[in-house]
Amino acid sequence: MTKPNLLLGAGKCGTTSLYHLLKGHPEIKVSEVKEPSFFCSYFQVVTNPVTYFELFKSDKKYRAEASHVYFSNHESAPILASLFPDAKFLVVLRNPKARAHSLFQQMRRALHADGHPLELAESFHAALELEAERFNSPAFHASCRHYFWNFMYMRSSLYDGQLARYLNLYTNDRFLVMTLAELKSEPTRIIRSISEFLHLDQNGFGDDIPCTNAAPPYSNLITPASHALMDEQFEGLTERVDKLVGRPLDWSI
Repeated sequence: MTKPNLLLGAGKCGTTSLYHLLKGHPEIKVSEVKEPSFFCSYFQVVTNPVTYFELFKSDKKYRAEASHVYFSNHESAPILASLFPDAKFLVVLRNPKARAHSLFQQMRRALHADGHPLELAESFHAALELEAERFNSPAFHASCRHYFWNFMYMRSSLYDGQLARYLNLYTNDRFLVMTLAELKSEPTRIIRSISEFLHLDQNGFGDDIPCTNAAPPYSNLITPASHALMDEQFEGLTERVDKLVGRPLDWSI
């Protein structure tokens, strides 16, 4: 059985660009189903174990997938650690306010089977104000219209707890953490860092990182009230993540 040994996260942070970068390298096999989400029991895209492991049938050095749910879903990390103890992780983060708003936009654009948006709250601020109530509601968790954590715009952007969950199970050297701002402003350095982290020929990646799923600037789309709400929720967050990672990250976008 061929197993994945390279996993990508987190959602709405540039993971799709990284996925396409890796897909072009001759020593990396990426899952054709970008986010099989197999190790998230309540949001599996691929549900059959045989089908899942067939996605990685290859003799290439790395077999990768990019299920963003593994980063936010609490049950995934211990399962991955038990099954894939030698896995490596490429983690892309971004400004938490920008990520929260980008996720809301996606949930408003995407449609449910009933023809209405996945997110029924019509404004970003309304969704933020609903978050605590939704989080504490077993009924919402059981009946929400999509992946539960995709409605937790702020809570799913608390990277420190998510990253710490993995660092309690894997050693720090299994992770390469970067930000979307770094992908955009320093692509050559990021490609070199990935090559060194994976011990691969840098030339296999090409010269640039593909730009996918580009979204408009977020700052002028967020009301002062929403900024204030997120400032409270995200206080000290980036500093805590910097400390976990061991270097100051670029949180500018």
